[in-house]
Amino acid sequence: MMQDSVVDAPYIRQGLDRLQEHTFSKAALGFGAQEVISTSLMFEDTSRRYVDVCRDGQWGGRDWQTDFPPELLDYWLMEVRRELYVPGLGTWKTFRVFLFPSDEGRIEAFDYEILTRGMFGDPKNSNSPASGQAVKMDLLTFPRTLTIFRNACGLLCVQMLRRPRCTTPRLNTVDWDNKRLPVTESGTDFSVEPEIIDASNEPGVFAKIGNKLFRS
Repeated sequence: MMQDSVVDAPYIRQGLDRLQEHTFSKAALGFGAQEVISTSLMFEDTSRRYVDVCRDGQWGGRDWQTDFPPELLDYWLMEVRRELYVPGLGTWKTFRVFLFPSDEGRIEAFDYEILTRGMFGDPKNSNSPASGQAVKMDLLTFPRTLTIFRNACGLLCVQMLRRPRCTTPRLNTVDWDNKRLPVTESGTDFSVEPEIIDASNEPGVFAKIGNKLFRS
């Protein structure tokens, strides 16, 4: 399982600078605020976001009329997820972005879902976890090895998904529902037609794994 981390790189710093400049500009979400914290739960086909704004030492939510431009935050974080993907290990699920009007911002990354409504929201007021379908699609796009997947999600999650999207490290592929696609450094390559898996043609131990994963 990936450990919680402060993530940093030149392209992340550039994105934070663009976001900071907009957030504290006139009529923007953080205008006049001392700090803005955005918590984003990101899956490939769904996301949620909670925003905390500190004004005059008091924390509250964002004004409903203001928000981050999607290209500066949501779309950017999707690209960050792809850049941070490690084949077999996966990528981060939750990002917490700290923004200040003068000081440098930062991003904290988590390999689990943060469900409460922001850092200063009521912990009793939370959303349910992402759906099984959202998890399946995310694992297909950013696959993990079966061992990492089990460690991160637990046996119950593996049983719930029945046929998890797993990488085969030796082949650099993701295998699911009798199909196989190549996996690159930024995730699954959907530009090619999936190969249909014939378990009888799988070499050695992979034949046993294929029969276990794909047997009806």
